[in-house]
Amino acid sequence: MKLMDIGERKTIDRIWEVIGGKNEDEDVHFIDSGDYYTLLAIDTLNEGIHFKRDWDPYTIGKFLVDVNLSDIASKNGRPHEFMASMSFPRTLDLDYVEGIAEGIRAECGKYGMKFSGGDMKESGLISLTGLVIGGIQKGKEFRRVGARPGDFVYITNKVGKQEKAMKEFYSGSGIPEDIITIEPRFDVLGKMNEHKITSCLDNSDGIYKSLELLARINGVGITIKENVCLERDEKFRKFCYTFGGDYELIFTSPEKIDGFPLIGTVDDGTGVIDLDGFPLSTKGYDHFSVDIVNF
Repeated sequence: MKLMDIGERKTIDRIWEVIGGKNEDEDVHFIDSGDYYTLLAIDTLNEGIHFKRDWDPYTIGKFLVDVNLSDIASKNGRPHEFMASMSFPRTLDLDYVEGIAEGIRAECGKYGMKFSGGDMKESGLISLTGLVIGGIQKGKEFRRVGARPGDFVYITNKVGKQEKAMKEFYSGSGIPEDIITIEPRFDVLGKMNEHKITSCLDNSDGIYKSLELLARINGVGITIKENVCLERDEKFRKFCYTFGGDYELIFTSPEKIDGFPLIGTVDDGTGVIDLDGFPLSTKGYDHFSVDIVNF
C-alpha cells in the first residue's frame, strides 16, 4: 500500500497506532508548566513541494518562521524562541543560505524571538524544519476542541490572495513569492479575547479540511453559509476552500461578532455541509493525494 492510497490523515493515524499513545489533534504540543503552558510548534518546508529553488531565499526564510508562528497564534500564545533544522545540497551557493538566514533573522526580530540554533545536514534537495517555543497562561489558551451546536464559525479575514497568486504562477504571470508571503494573526488576538472562543485552528490546509477536522474532533456538524473569498465566483470559492495556504485563523464562538467574516454554524450531526446544501465532496488539501499539484 502506498501513501497516496490512504492519504495524510490515515498515515498519521497509522503512525500513532504503531508508536502508541493518543494524538492531541492540535496545532501545537502543550507542555504543562505549572500555571503556564509551554507551546511547541513544528513545521517543515520542502523544495519542490512548498517552494522552488529559484524563489527568493529571504522570503523562504520568513515563511519558515511564519508557518510555525501561525500555530502559536492559533492557541492565543506568544512566541519566545525559534530553532531550525536545515538540509542543503553541497552545490548550493552560500548566498542562498545567507538569504534564508536573513529572512529568519528578520521575522525573529519582528516578533521578539531569540534564534537558538538547531541542526544542519546535507541533502539532495533543500529541506527546512522550524520549531517555535512559546507559551500561554493556563485558562487563556485556545484549543481545537470545544465547539458545540449553536456556535458560529468565523475566519479572521477573507481568503483568496494565495490562491490568486497560485493561479498567476501557473499561468506564467505574477510573483511566485506572493504564494508564501503570510502574516501570523497575532494582531487580531486582542479583539478575539474580548469574546468567548470555544475552538480555534489556523487555516493552513484550506477551509474544507479545517472544518472537517473541527467537526470530527468535536463530534458536531458544520454548515457553510457564506462565501468568505475575495472573489464571488463559485468555482474560485471551491478552489480557495480546498487549497488553503492563507494561514488565517478559523474559530468558533456562541456570540455574534462583528469584524470577522462568518463562514457558517455549528450544528447537531456530523460532517460538513457545503453552500449548495450537500455534504463535502472534497476534504481539502492532503499531502500524498494524487490530486495535489506541487512545485
